[in-house]
Amino acid sequence: MATHLGSVFATIPWWYIALAAAGSLYQGYRGYVLQYVTVQSQRKLTEREPPQAGIPDQWCWSPIEVTVVRTGYDALFYGFCSVVGFAALWLAGYVLNTVPSIHDIPGGTSAFLVFLVVLGLLGVSGQLPYLIQLGKLPK
Repeated sequence: MATHLGSVFATIPWWYIALAAAGSLYQGYRGYVLQYVTVQSQRKLTEREPPQAGIPDQWCWSPIEVTVVRTGYDALFYGFCSVVGFAALWLAGYVLNTVPSIHDIPGGTSAFLVFLVVLGLLGVSGQLPYLIQLGKLPK
């Protein structure tokens, strides 16, 4: 099965790979910018408040640390989620094209197709990282 799945992804045309790469780079940059704006907003908010005794300054990070630890992570996370979305949409199209009759799709296959389409749309649109982060446990 693994070699068959590998051959499925080997048939992706170059224009789809280019579209997926461009979309994923855009989503990665979007994640970087969103985290950068969040960092800047948090810095401005803490600069307005007077320092409290005994509490260390939480913004003693260097700009390189902020880039690598906060914005770099979100860039990779958003980009990866976009790649997953494009792969899921491609796989959904492939599975749908291999079904002999659209009227005779088994229940498990139809549920899998719905999952792939939803995963693909969430990943490509940039909403998958947000939904994954909603599942985080509170501190």
